Amino acid sequence: MLKLKFIITLLIIAVFSLPATGFALKKGDPFPPLSGTTLQGEPFDFTSLKGQPILLKLGTTWCPTCTQQSEIIDQLHNFITENKIKFVEVFIQESPKTVLSNFSKTGHHSPDVIIMDQGKIASKLNIYLIPRIVLIDKNFNIYRDGEPIGKEDLKQELQKMLTEN
Repeated sequence: MLKLKFIITLLIIAVFSLPATGFALKKGDPFPPLSGTTLQGEPFDFTSLKGQPILLKLGTTWCPTCTQQSEIIDQLHNFITENKIKFVEVFIQESPKTVLSNFSKTGHHSPDVIIMDQGKIASKLNIYLIPRIVLIDKNFNIYRDGEPIGKEDLKQELQKMLTEN
């Protein structure tokens, strides 16, 4: 019995030790067909952005690491805009009022598209840890999927995605 408890404990530790990339989409795979609702309550289909490079951030307003990642993305606003990268932010289990209040408080540039997700998108993308940053190339394939990323690394990844595709 003690041996069984020990094995179960090890399994639990192993599962919770997995990095966010353990659940990540694979580089080169097609981005899955997803749709959602914008902050304004309009339907949105991700395929409407096919042919354009996309920076997708999934997170919440209350998560400190999500806020830090938003600050990093905001610092790259000019680069993102100049390179015609579409910035899409998905807020998981948030109200439009909370999201609007958050943007008002932080003063960050608004993403091109803000999606309000009640769990459907997060589930389809296997989001267990936030924030999650996904780069989608203009061919609508996954270029990067993973945990938070620093400013210089994010800029380098975006530059590589733009030149490789």
